[in-house]
Amino acid sequence: MLEKSEAVVCRSITEKLLYRIHYFSPAWFGVVMGSGISGAILIDYPFGARWLRVIGIAFWAFATGLLILFCIMTILRHILFPETFKQVLFHPMQSMFLGCMPMGLSSVIADTISIFGKRAVWPCYILWWIDLALSLACAWLLVFVGFVHHSRKHPEGLNAVILLPVVTLVVNSSTGSLILEELPENWRPHMIVMTTLVWGNGEVLAYAFTCVYAWRLLTGNMPAREMMISCFLPIGPFGQGAYGFLLNSENLQNYLVNHDYPMLSQVPVIKYIGIIIAVVMVGFATFWLFCAVAGCLYYRPKIFGIAWWGLSFPVGTYAVATNQLGIALNADAFRVVSCVVGTIVVLVSLALFIPTFYFSVIKDDIFRNFAMEMEEMYPMQETLSNKTDDLGTSKIEKIC
Repeated sequence: MLEKSEAVVCRSITEKLLYRIHYFSPAWFGVVMGSGISGAILIDYPFGARWLRVIGIAFWAFATGLLILFCIMTILRHILFPETFKQVLFHPMQSMFLGCMPMGLSSVIADTISIFGKRAVWPCYILWWIDLALSLACAWLLVFVGFVHHSRKHPEGLNAVILLPVVTLVVNSSTGSLILEELPENWRPHMIVMTTLVWGNGEVLAYAFTCVYAWRLLTGNMPAREMMISCFLPIGPFGQGAYGFLLNSENLQNYLVNHDYPMLSQVPVIKYIGIIIAVVMVGFATFWLFCAVAGCLYYRPKIFGIAWWGLSFPVGTYAVATNQLGIALNADAFRVVSCVVGTIVVLVSLALFIPTFYFSVIKDDIFRNFAMEMEEMYPMQETLSNKTDDLGTSKIEKIC
């Protein structure tokens, strides 16, 4: 009897695990993004302390572990249930979250290079190129699939999640700029060109998509209460864009001073241009931050979902951008703003861990919500729970 009971328990655990693998959404990589940006804030905290850096390293370790776990779950999902990839790719909402994967990898790479410096430069350099390939696949291929297959006939069908595939390039560019600072001198020119090209491509696309989103708000008003957290996403392209442009302009300035134009050390024109553009972008990000906070206070979203992690990363980019401006201008005002916003982001990330664990490990609400959304989009598709063969054996039972 004991062996039979143990077999039933083991079978139950296996079924629960398979259920979570089958309904594993790419939005889960948003947890990696939120953890990674929280680590970046603490590692380079404006008025830092050693204990803050230690906590930041803990965030980085946690984000790295989650990234590995989520990659394994994604691979298993597409091996065990190969039809799910096409379903997600053609889903107008869930396909956008595929952009969270390269951004999660970028966050981990950025934290790694900030912690280990030159000791990790070559592994980070290789991973950066892999991340660039994934980012281009999202920003170009995924967006093209959206042009061809995704049907959004009403403004209500457009949400800020449309920004996720294109922001991948902006995040990748700023990560590449951090790696560039640790590379040998003769390896820097091509990285300066690549990070600038990637930044320009991603930022211009993000501006275009933000205009579309602004039109959606003007014609269809604010999103529904359950989608209100997505209003924070437009902060990301401009917060991360300002941070990346500051790094790119400073890297180009330093390279030109050390090689062809030493007179730029007297008047760092390129650095000043970078600061001006970054300040403008932070100003635009501040507008979207106000709209998002005001919208949440007015509508008060109450139902937790994995998309709530879309709050941490965009606002976190605002914190790192203002911190970088404080460094560039030697202005304590920007550092104070970065401290306030960054502290809020870290506390929000810590708070989000609790419901995320509860609704995914103890209960399965997050996976069940994703299953319902997919079944609503594909009503003719048989689900994991009811997919049976001629003998009435479900697919999950056959795998077990």
